[in-house]
Amino acid sequence: RQDWWPGIGADPFLEDFMTKALAGTFFPHRTVDGVTLLELMLVIAMVGVLACVAGWGSRKILNSWHLKRASQQLYEDLKSLQGMAERSGNLAMSNGALVSRRHFLVFDPEMQSYAAYRWLDHNANGLAENGESDRLSQTSLPPGVAYAWVPGIDRRACSNANSPPGETISFSSPGYPPCNNQPCIKFDQHGFSAIGPGAIYLSDGEQSLAITATRPGLFTLCQWHGGRWR
Repeated sequence: RQDWWPGIGADPFLEDFMTKALAGTFFPHRTVDGVTLLELMLVIAMVGVLACVAGWGSRKILNSWHLKRASQQLYEDLKSLQGMAERSGNLAMSNGALVSRRHFLVFDPEMQSYAAYRWLDHNANGLAENGESDRLSQTSLPPGVAYAWVPGIDRRACSNANSPPGETISFSSPGYPPCNNQPCIKFDQHGFSAIGPGAIYLSDGEQSLAITATRPGLFTLCQWHGGRWR
């Protein structure tokens, strides 16, 4: 029957095989009604093979979808935080004084996540110190996606410069909060990456995508395909 396994009806040969096996007519010379053990084992084996193939294909499609969703989400979060930095400017009022303000996106390669922060120089000493940063959001990469690249990549994203990637997240890792020796992007009031350019590599084990950022704050999303970033 078609309704006990989705997709069986799409293959007339397989449907005919299943119908004959379950109806006891797979072997035309047999006159006894019912299903033989051999026919039952053939049906079970066929169902097992179909389940394995469907499961493998589903996982591959799901991982690919997770990878593309994660890269698009990260790209949108970068642009959103950049826009926030441009709109809010580099100064804010704190305790009656005009102090510096910056926005950060901090990556955690070990936890496979990243977080957005807003920093205010509360004591107006020009130094980023503990207790001066507010976390705005935190995002974890979806299952099956990691900061990584697939083997064989020998060009830098997304410029295709003829050298292999150096780090999965190549932005600077300053020791002051909120970066705390983690790779991060610091946006100034112009939306520039104040501590330099870099790249983030994402992979599901079979595909790789990357996001690059220039110092003036230009972001590019690309995918490794056919020996090049596109």
